[in-house]
Amino acid sequence: MKTAIPSIREDQFQQQIIKLARTLGWKIAHFRPAMTANGWRTAVSGDGKGFPDCVLVKGSRLVIAELKTDSPKSQTSPEQNAWLEAFGGTKCEVYIWRPRHWDEIVEILSGCEVLK
Repeated sequence: MKTAIPSIREDQFQQQIIKLARTLGWKIAHFRPAMTANGWRTAVSGDGKGFPDCVLVKGSRLVIAELKTDSPKSQTSPEQNAWLEAFGGTKCEVYIWRPRHWDEIVEILSGCEVLK
């Protein structure tokens, strides 16, 4: 039976992912934006624009996850797609996660080593 998760904002979903990851022993990084005089900005250098929301590491596994809401308007940007494609060329696991994928997310983060 699928777990029903009510409609939530991306930041709320992200907090659920972080809590789950920590509970299951993952190291997780997310780089938060900050309010500046020019609006919300995330401090990045180089090609950082569009960098995925979460980077998770446990043992030999590396998971890259872009988080989106279940809204049809919540789509990845060209910069996000470029990063996901770049990571997809490696041995890490790359996902776009939405609240409706909760059961799959729990299974992925609870699972054993995934070999690619």
